[in-house]
Amino acid sequence: MVRRDRRFLVRVRPKGGPMPGVWEFPGGKLEADETPEEAVVRECLEETGLRVRVVRYWNTLRYIYPHGPVELSYYLCEPIEPDAQPTPESGFVWRDVADLPNLTFPPANGPVISQLVEVFGHME
Repeated sequence: MVRRDRRFLVRVRPKGGPMPGVWEFPGGKLEADETPEEAVVRECLEETGLRVRVVRYWNTLRYIYPHGPVELSYYLCEPIEPDAQPTPESGFVWRDVADLPNLTFPPANGPVISQLVEVFGHME
């Protein structure tokens, strides 16, 4: 989860993949030779064009979808360059934390969305 103040980087999942049309955070699968933190940094750069630093581990959630179980590890990140923007073709945009509950995310993200609103929703 890439954060800048009260805003988080999200996009609508593209057609052709699982759960098209729902919102998602940047991320992806861990490669065999990398730590979760390295995977987060790599995936953010690949998906958004942004170089990020991991601020802290957030949570790990397990969820069973009809297509199978998933284990999702969430890390709070921030852009290394404070004013950097995602590449336009990535589809990622900055959305205020208060908007996140109104967007349709995969069900596994529900608890994390609630936590983000609770923690960052009262920032000025």
